[in-house]
Amino acid sequence: MQPRTLAQGSSRPNPPEITNWAVGENDAHLLLEIGNLLTTKLDPETLFDTIAHVLRRFLDIDRASLALYEPEHDEFEIVALALHEGSRLGKGWFIPHRGSRAGKVFDSRQPYFSTLGTDKTFFEDLPLVSEGMHFSVVIPMLVDDKPIGTFNVNRRHEQELSNAEMDLLARVANQIAIAVTNSRKFDSIRRQKEGLRRENAYLLELTRAEPASNLLLIRPSMQSWLDRLMTLAKVDATALIGGETGTGKGILARVLHDWSGRRDRPFVKCDCAALSPQLIESELFGHEKGAFTGAHCRTTGRFELAHGGTLFLDEIAEIPLETQSKLLGVLQDRQIQRVGATKPVPLDIRIIAATNRDLAAEVEAGRFRQDLYFRLNVVSLQLPPLRDTMDDILPLVHHFIQVYGRKLGRNVTSISTAALAVLKDYSWPGNIRELENVIERTLLLSTGSTLEIGSEIMGRQLATPLVLSGQSKRGAANPSEMRTLAEMETRYICEVLDATGWRISGDRGAASILGLHPNTLRSRMQRLRISRPPSATN
Repeated sequence: MQPRTLAQGSSRPNPPEITNWAVGENDAHLLLEIGNLLTTKLDPETLFDTIAHVLRRFLDIDRASLALYEPEHDEFEIVALALHEGSRLGKGWFIPHRGSRAGKVFDSRQPYFSTLGTDKTFFEDLPLVSEGMHFSVVIPMLVDDKPIGTFNVNRRHEQELSNAEMDLLARVANQIAIAVTNSRKFDSIRRQKEGLRRENAYLLELTRAEPASNLLLIRPSMQSWLDRLMTLAKVDATALIGGETGTGKGILARVLHDWSGRRDRPFVKCDCAALSPQLIESELFGHEKGAFTGAHCRTTGRFELAHGGTLFLDEIAEIPLETQSKLLGVLQDRQIQRVGATKPVPLDIRIIAATNRDLAAEVEAGRFRQDLYFRLNVVSLQLPPLRDTMDDILPLVHHFIQVYGRKLGRNVTSISTAALAVLKDYSWPGNIRELENVIERTLLLSTGSTLEIGSEIMGRQLATPLVLSGQSKRGAANPSEMRTLAEMETRYICEVLDATGWRISGDRGAASILGLHPNTLRSRMQRLRISRPPSATN
């Protein structure tokens, strides 16, 4: 090791030079143990904890820390090695480049020592003095002669470190620098693998899924839509798809992607109603390491996963107002900013949104931003409910019989006239998704090559079709006795909840029967003010 002169603080006028002192037995053990960390401890958390324990065993110091330089923010992250309880300057602290002792050493690439409280005051001095630290040594950590941060050592007593101790600390700093560099590379590779794993999961879903166009093309009611959809698919205009739950909004979004020039890039679906309000920004935009408690590494959000492809925002009306403003900025600027980051990330992405609510009414009620509504509503598509397109039922039934017949190993070749009459006499509040669930359940519970559907097989939701005021749906109803859509939806959800004993999730829960995500059902129950009656409580 070449001799190195220490930069000095005002408290020590004639600093000694570091020379090649002989390494004692304990020092050799310390260097050996630090060296072993280079190959055995790659996870950052494990590495830093282990270094702290090793230093405590071999060095007469009260506190040690690493200040790792973060060029993106021009600051240092203090990554622990606090060797006593109650440290204020510990893990999770960030100190500026300018005005800090670590910054001075980082720029000069020379060690710096001083007596705290009598020397020049630096940014990190106050918490150190409050902890009773008296003597400070900051040593640069170099890798290939490039600084990556500093190794910081403090003592409570006034006795200064000897030249041999200073030389040892410089050697330790060099080894820690190598260990930290290897750990950072490991962490970067791990983050990249996690991002690739999530993207591959989306791509794998695409390869396994039934082609979306199949379900669209077999429906007679959609034939008049084809020319318009083909034209819309060729442009990147933001689209807003409306329609009741289960009408196929997700299928339509997938078709627009599959018929577009982005077909070879990811189609990422995001169910906004299923996202936690506390983490929705992180899920959508991603977050940086340390952005909040539990953010141990950088995470890629849904927007970045869809880069180059299409992002489908289902149940867009469920996004909180404070997040809507950020979403508006993304749509305008075509860039996102991860939680905890300061620099934006540009995106090449197409946005398709869907909702089962009347967004114009939501705007009037103050629950949805008007400017975001106009930004989303560039192209508007409104899917009709299944009860208004009864001619779609037979081809849809044949389609679902083929799909689930293959999965369940069933060979159903026909559907009885009575079964078809039952299906066409029902109002289908759950639309196509409910029809799909009915066919799957029928194939599971019945035998034979002819599909038979009866109320004793299908359950309560088909036992009594929903009609208005006792009238047939084809008959005339008294306008004064007609119910609103919200009242009908409330009634149907309550009936399903009653039939399931107010169980929401699970294979036999109400959400499964309704074809909804459990969180979506809970949100809808809250909006419709549906609560479990005391008589239904165990």
